[in-house]
Amino acid sequence: MNFETHMNELALIDADAFRSLAKRLRAMPELQPSPDLADRILAAVESERRGSGSPSRRRFLSPSPWWGIAAAAAALVAAAVAIYTVLPSCGARSLASVSEGLAWLADNQEADGTWSPSRHGGAEVYRPALTALSALALDRSEKSGMSARVNRACAALGGMQSADGAFGGNGRACFYNQAITTYALATLYPKHPELRPVLERSLSFVAARQTAQGGWDYESDSEGNAALTSWQVRALACADEQGFASAKVPLRKGLRWLRDRARDDGSIAYHRDSIKSSEGLNALAAYALITAGRNFPGLPELGRRVAGALCADLSASSNADCYRDYAKVKVFDSLGQSARADALRLRMRLQQKAAQQDQWGVVGGKLYTTAFTALAAR
Repeated sequence: MNFETHMNELALIDADAFRSLAKRLRAMPELQPSPDLADRILAAVESERRGSGSPSRRRFLSPSPWWGIAAAAAALVAAAVAIYTVLPSCGARSLASVSEGLAWLADNQEADGTWSPSRHGGAEVYRPALTALSALALDRSEKSGMSARVNRACAALGGMQSADGAFGGNGRACFYNQAITTYALATLYPKHPELRPVLERSLSFVAARQTAQGGWDYESDSEGNAALTSWQVRALACADEQGFASAKVPLRKGLRWLRDRARDDGSIAYHRDSIKSSEGLNALAAYALITAGRNFPGLPELGRRVAGALCADLSASSNADCYRDYAKVKVFDSLGQSARADALRLRMRLQQKAAQQDQWGVVGGKLYTTAFTALAAR
């Protein structure tokens, strides 16, 4: 359940009180928070959930049996909204580091070097992509022993690859496995030159599956979709930076395809004739245009225009969605908007700590939320 769902379950007077408190907090001037602020908030929420506190505080609680859990989740997200709205400068620094998440990833690596999504609430078909994301997250850690785990993951990813360069799955799973794994391999390549033949085969598969129009999609008769194309463009741009010449042509075609999906209002069309749009899609495409398109005239400017249309009110999208928030963090960091990026980092960390159900949790489970939260961190 997300925050708005919890609010709708409350009595009207209690919901109004929550919203009134958030409004008052937003109006307060920025202050430098104490280092343990977030920990004290989380401790207070847990204490309230267990029913402690003075009678004068408890009398406001609903007598219904589910209130303790619902109030804890709602108060936690409300606290997050208040903190990152009033104190955007604190960002993730006011929380414990992501080291706990990285330690969890390290502890849950399989003996063969992969990570198993099905063991942690996800879909097993995405094992290559989630192994790649987990390896990328661990690669950021300076703790002893992590590099050995990344080495094992790289070897495991190479072992998953088929002769044609694919990493497994059909349709949606195939292309997300391919894009995310290729991006991870290209990112890790400077430390792992032994990955070169694996990456070359992967790039060949990516190029062969590009549509005539320049995009990528799940079905062979489609022109492409913006979400998948954004990921493929990021992977190709990273490979191009590492000197893989085979990435250049499909990268240019993919960027051109993304450029042509931009609407006048700054949003990105999922398909050419799509009417709907989404924050996650816009952020993902904006970041691809700004970074992968930096050597192409007009594309970074277009990416900034798309980024400018992203919602500034974080409370309006308080449902847990690591995919969306990770993409927005990357965009805001690329634009130097550290306060907005830190606000999202804080929300991701709080939602993970509260084990709030993520929109894509059924696909990636805890591996997905933990890896994306770690990759979004400073």
